[in-house]
Amino acid sequence: MKKVLLIGIFLSVGALGEKLPYSPDFDKCIDKSGGNTALMRECSTQEYNRLDKMLNANYRKAMRALDKKLQAKLRNAQRLWLKYRDAKCDLYYSLTGGTLDLLAGDSCLLDMTARKVKELEELASMAELSR
Repeated sequence: MKKVLLIGIFLSVGALGEKLPYSPDFDKCIDKSGGNTALMRECSTQEYNRLDKMLNANYRKAMRALDKKLQAKLRNAQRLWLKYRDAKCDLYYSLTGGTLDLLAGDSCLLDMTARKVKELEELASMAELSR
């Protein structure tokens, strides 16, 4: 029970005050996992794959909406963000040495990717409005 509570805290961090683009299927999958780490990680992997597709689509959309100079800035920012995300989440994947680290790392990856999906979507919208 303690493990499920902690996982719930990790997974709900993104839900505090902002709407992140998690799918309803992700919540259902987590609920069905019954707190089983392997099953929860499968849910996270499926959700990450979905978010990664959204991330790439929103990145392409933002790039199309920007001029060449701003495209270079976005490309650089995105590359740096990827390095930061991976380094930060690597910390969570190895924080305690226990199996909870796997879920914490997955949660970090999902949360940061979901936030970037939303950010790139907003950037693309702003860029399109300024044209």
